[in-house]
Amino acid sequence: MTTYEPNISGGWRASVARRVLFARYRSRVANERSPSTRDRLLDAALERFSRDGWGGTSIRDLARDVGVREGSVYKHFASKQAIFDALVDRADARMAEVAASLGVSVASPDAALPGYLGIGEDRLVAVAEGFFDAVLHDPELAALRRLFVVSQYRDPEIGRRLRHYWIEQPIAFQVEIFAGLIRVGEFRSGLDPQATALAFFGPILALLQLAESGDDAEERARALLRAHVRHFGATHRRQMPEAAGSAVLDQVTETLDEATKP
Repeated sequence: MTTYEPNISGGWRASVARRVLFARYRSRVANERSPSTRDRLLDAALERFSRDGWGGTSIRDLARDVGVREGSVYKHFASKQAIFDALVDRADARMAEVAASLGVSVASPDAALPGYLGIGEDRLVAVAEGFFDAVLHDPELAALRRLFVVSQYRDPEIGRRLRHYWIEQPIAFQVEIFAGLIRVGEFRSGLDPQATALAFFGPILALLQLAESGDDAEERARALLRAHVRHFGATHRRQMPEAAGSAVLDQVTETLDEATKP
């Protein structure tokens, strides 16, 4: 009996091999694109912590949300505290991506300072608005900020750590930046770096709260942010020529008028 052996290079065997390879490729691409179990646990934790609080969330809750056994959670995280630490690390990485997209750095004050040397007013406004937008609308950062709001009274220890992340750490970072700008003569001599950082960052924290108060509050907050950054530059940078200084103040007044229109 004669056995039929099809041509491998053009027959059904080659076709099957191609389909198998393509299926493997699609599976690999799907795995690369789909979140890992670790990332899904972090996503679930961020949602749970910001909604139910630290104390109101258990490892069992997270396992159920992700659809894994409780023991599987411990393969990725030793404790609930480790999950929280990983969330903060992930937010740090996301903030670094945002900063890079704006052409600045948050790696350290020394790394960040060159990005602000000689920065123009419009450019500084754009950087401030970029960070403002990220904190309000980036899913990772917005959820972590909500967690701070929920936790500051309900879970004092977690509230303390998030207060450090969202308030104390940024102010300390900016103190070093402003110290450098004062040192090289870009800002007026005699300014106190800490007071300067507070003068810059304090209003931004208030405007973030305003932006979340509904209706057209976010647009008003953005207009006030632009006015704040321009006014801060006009009052803290080294003395400009009189004509240039008057132009900046006129622009600040115009922006404030726009922000406070009924």
